[in-house]
Amino acid sequence: MGATTVSIDPANMKWVGEDIVLAMFGWTDTALNNYRNRVWMQGKHYRRIGTSGEASLKKAKIVYNIPEINKWIDSYPQH
Repeated sequence: MGATTVSIDPANMKWVGEDIVLAMFGWTDTALNNYRNRVWMQGKHYRRIGTSGEASLKKAKIVYNIPEINKWIDSYPQH
């Protein structure tokens, strides 16, 4: 059996995991954490999804909103 290929179309994605965000934009873990902790808004650019149904800080998976991140990039000042 051959290897399985997965095709990812960012245009059709809304909420994605950290690994996809890092691969799409080429950011480091540190850069992503800085954007999340200092710039982006929870609920708009990212969400914490917990199995309990609550946005637990420790155990929740973080998912990222690709369309909102793209809007943020588009509005970023250029000098």
